[in-house]
Parts: sequence; structure tokens; C-alpha cells
Amino acid sequence: MRADRLLESVLAIPSTTLATNFYLPDSDAEGGFRTTAVERCDRLLAHLDRVSDGDIVIVGEAPGWKGARQSGVPFTSAKTVGLQGSSEASATIVQGMLADLGIAGRTLLWNAFALHPHQAGSPRSNRTPTESELAAGRDALRLAVAGRRIICVGNPARTSIEKLLSLRVPGVGGASASSRAVALRHPANAGAPEFRSGIAAVGELWGL
Repeated sequence: MRADRLLESVLAIPSTTLATNFYLPDSDAEGGFRTTAVERCDRLLAHLDRVSDGDIVIVGEAPGWKGARQSGVPFTSAKTVGLQGSSEASATIVQGMLADLGIAGRTLLWNAFALHPHQAGSPRSNRTPTESELAAGRDALRLAVAGRRIICVGNPARTSIEKLLSLRVPGVGGASASSRAVALRHPANAGAPEFRSGIAAVGELWGL
């Protein structure tokens, strides 16, 4: 996976009134966030370079305003990547499990939709991406998952991977050691215990 090619595919997606491409310079004028587009691009490229030889990708739904919107890296917060800004509970949980399993260095972190979807006029809000937005993210998603086993976090990620790869993604209970992809409960909304047990089970199943 070429880091620059994946970043270029994201930079090609334009912002809208309802979704911000926070890697583009004009995103710095929105929301009063403390990080800059240059910093966010730098952190994403550093992550992509670090995991370039890895064989796993965790795919979420979309960036949240407390997390990747400020850090530039899915499933992280600004503080996680050494920048000033908010912390995010889901990012803390995911990073903790990656550390516990010892797979952080081989795991690419990505989202089905790479832009931050928000309510109109409210950049410090989150919403579920639309079908057209998820479709707009598929070129980048295709690059991100190529050659990797996939852990889908949440149903939108699962659906996107199923459409992208034309396969059924099982839950961890229905997966096997040869499964290309598996779906887990998202850690948000009281889902943390189920997520933790699920990703630990995937670790055992895949021999991570």
C-alpha cells in the first residue's frame, strides 16, 4: 500500500455543507479546532507509513468530531497522536485493545467514509453518513483494504465492505480462521465490553 496514493484518494473528495474533508486547508476555518490540515495530513501519512507492511485493517463508519476530525487518523484522538485537542472514548478503547493484542504496528485504521459528516452549520456534531457519501468513500476504502484482513466496526462499515467486496461479512461467532472479514459491535453506546471480547476472539481466531 502506497501511503501517498491513499492520501491522494481522500484529498480528491470535496467537502460539502454536511461533510468536511479535514485534510484540505479550508477546513481550518471551520469549528475552531486546534489542529491544522497540515498536521492532520502529517499524522495520517505517519500512520500509513508505520503500518504499510501490515496485514490487518480496522474499518469504522466515519470520523467523529472529537476523534479523527482533529487527529487526522481514524480511531485516534488529537491527544493520542500528540496534538492539542479533544480525547475520544472509542479511540481510547480501540487503541487499548490494539496494544493489548500487540498488533498496533500491523493494523491500518480506516473509515468507510473518510470525511467528517455533521449536521448543517454544526461542525462539532456527528451524524451517520448517507449511502451516497459511503459510495464516495469506496475508492479510498478499496485501497485501504487491499491485501489485508478486515475487522468491521459497526454495521455501516460491515455493509460498505460487503458491497465493496461482494461477500458476506460474518459476526465473530460465525467467522473462521479463513474469513477475509469479520464484523464487531462498535464500542460506543455501551458497546465497549462486547467490542473488547469480540476483538480478543478475532485475535485468537486469526492467530494474531
